[in-house]
Amino acid sequence: MDANFPDWDRVVSGVHPAVDLLECALRDQAVLCDALESVADRLPDKVAHGECLHLRRAIPPILAAVHRQEEEAILPWMAQRWQTPSGLAEILDHIRYEQLEEECYAEELCDALRAYGTGLVKPSPETLGYILRGYFDCARRRIRFDCTVLLPMLSAAPALTV
Repeated sequence: MDANFPDWDRVVSGVHPAVDLLECALRDQAVLCDALESVADRLPDKVAHGECLHLRRAIPPILAAVHRQEEEAILPWMAQRWQTPSGLAEILDHIRYEQLEEECYAEELCDALRAYGTGLVKPSPETLGYILRGYFDCARRRIRFDCTVLLPMLSAAPALTV
């Protein structure tokens, strides 16, 4: 796992079930990033087509779980509870922008993994490696942000009632 990732034992747990679900979804996404990095490192000769197809199917539900927790539970609660802190609106906008960026990378990656996994000539191994790294770099940046900014904010917040 990325050396810049937070120590999972130090990530907030037990604040509220919604926060625990977000943390679990982030952990799943981190495991997915590790698997995608492994594929990128083993291209072109040591990657099975089926592995690409399996990962392609795993990306949407894992990404959806993180974004669903943020959108349905965490962000509305933050906006309701913290209406006055300076910079909160920018933090919420940042999270939503990062979600969109991550979804764009994920869509491109899913298309590339499907094509590579079915044996199509495109993308080339070099292109697939570039797309893989673009996605997992983006996803890891989001995981770090959530673990170092968002989750600690939630632990210091008034009681969570979502």
